[in-house]
Amino acid sequence: MEDVKTGTMLSAIGGEIVERRPGYARGVLPLSKTVMQPTKVFHAGAIVTLADEVASVAIHGGWVVDDGESERKFPFSVQLSVNLLANDSVGPLTAEAKVVRKGRMTVVQTEVRTSQGQVAAMMTSTHLMVDLKKSAAGKASPG
Repeated sequence: MEDVKTGTMLSAIGGEIVERRPGYARGVLPLSKTVMQPTKVFHAGAIVTLADEVASVAIHGGWVVDDGESERKFPFSVQLSVNLLANDSVGPLTAEAKVVRKGRMTVVQTEVRTSQGQVAAMMTSTHLMVDLKKSAAGKASPG
């Protein structure tokens, strides 16, 4: 299995993708000072980061690297609707994402659960499928 965590925001905050296949992905994020609010539970931004990256990986079953030969398109998140329902002071959080509509505008449902199995967040995301070889986004260099 190729390493899909290196160089991602999720890996930077200590999370990882633990299962993936086209249309589905699962990831985990342990509780640490990096992702913790002062109240010692997960920061909302960390919960959304976990959900967003797991959703993107579910679209192709892994990250798409513009290697000059790939025909696959990169799933840029263009809309996120997140309901934060619970939090966790122990961790880890686990997110599961399932693609519900695939196309130029792909829609994914993602559920994040606490270490006790309680639903912490529900996210519906829309991803614009962009050909990096034809897009300015694929030619932009990071900051």
